[in-house]
Amino acid sequence: MYETLPQVEALLQHPSIGKWFVHVSRPVAADVLRITIEEFRKRIRVEEKGFDLDEIVSACEKALATISCQRLQPVINATGVIIHTNLGRAPISRENWERVGLLNYSYTNLEFDVAKGKRGKRSSFTSLLLTKMSGAEDALAVNNNAAAIFLILSAFAKRKEVIVSRSELVQIGGGFRIPDILKASGAKLVEVGTTNITTLSDYLDAINEKTAMVLRVHRSNFALRGFTEEVDVRDLKQHLPSDLLLVVDQGSGVFDPRIPSETTVSRHIASGADLVSFSADKALGSVQAGCVVGKRELVAKLGKHPLFRTMRIGKTVSSLLEATLIDLLNGVDQPVGTLLFRSVAEMRKTGRSILERIKSERLSLIEDTMTLGGGSTPDESLPSLSIRLESSKPQKDARTLRLRPVPIITTIHKGAVHINLGTVMYHETEELVSALTDLVEAP
Repeated sequence: MYETLPQVEALLQHPSIGKWFVHVSRPVAADVLRITIEEFRKRIRVEEKGFDLDEIVSACEKALATISCQRLQPVINATGVIIHTNLGRAPISRENWERVGLLNYSYTNLEFDVAKGKRGKRSSFTSLLLTKMSGAEDALAVNNNAAAIFLILSAFAKRKEVIVSRSELVQIGGGFRIPDILKASGAKLVEVGTTNITTLSDYLDAINEKTAMVLRVHRSNFALRGFTEEVDVRDLKQHLPSDLLLVVDQGSGVFDPRIPSETTVSRHIASGADLVSFSADKALGSVQAGCVVGKRELVAKLGKHPLFRTMRIGKTVSSLLEATLIDLLNGVDQPVGTLLFRSVAEMRKTGRSILERIKSERLSLIEDTMTLGGGSTPDESLPSLSIRLESSKPQKDARTLRLRPVPIITTIHKGAVHINLGTVMYHETEELVSALTDLVEAP
């Protein structure tokens, strides 16, 4: 019976197995085959029967498909959360990706001044664009906003005190906590105020000779409502000692004043913040990066800090960030903006077109809501529409959509699968039609 089990090398030559090499690599495929064959060996001991080659190959393909799901791949976001951290946050403009393609498969002037013919400053043009966006004197970019905050604290507050309102001692996804990053940087946290009220005197009373800065932190994923009070950045700056830094972790990267319940990066700079940090892959709609804008001498000190080299961005991130910023300065919306400000009428047109093509009683178009996500505007929702898929087994149907060649990520509400059109791109409509047709027509 054991002789029915093929050798791993023989299986690797099988055409049904070979097609997976491009997805997982030949060595990984070989490991998967060994594990699968061992499982069949155990079954032979228990069931006392052999297995034919087709059954073994089918099991190997299933195992390869499962591990292939771990690869980065395009998915259709039908959750109604625009900046979905689990789905890669902001989608990047296809035009920008194609525009910077040449830069990423050739040499570039990443650290070379073409005009002067000698070594130049990395990402100097990115810094220029960020200053134009924010109104700040200077700017730099690192690999994410957590790195930006860590760099600021390490450069200016090591072994010194940093004042933070208790209402801003947040924890966001992945267990990231503001108190932890302060501790790791060598700064000492000084909490002021209460969870709902922090006054100007709370900040001023906490200042002493060891104080390095006041840090304002974006409240990702929650908002304070009701009996609350906090100090405006402008008011705080006017009353702080001139040698005390005021740093704002703006977080979400909002520049568009149309986005509700958010203070823009530009407004924080205009209000007197010395440094403002934010993510580039949230509301800004670009690639993952952490941006710092602010006073020239402070940004220069950050750029000279030893940690900066461990956090600096490469040519791929730099080129995409530049392309996004140029678009925004020219008034061109990125995909995040297009989705955020798309009208319900447009969604209704798309939804009706899909339902007319499929014609199933299981599908209906319903009113729904969507959110910006990414910790931005946490208690704000926008009107949207969803295709509701009636189902006796919603978890199974959601899984079927999720395991498509292009996975469709949905939500389940009241026993039905919801495909929120607010986050579905126009070019994804055909795949959505194909997936829903296959699902409703399945026996």
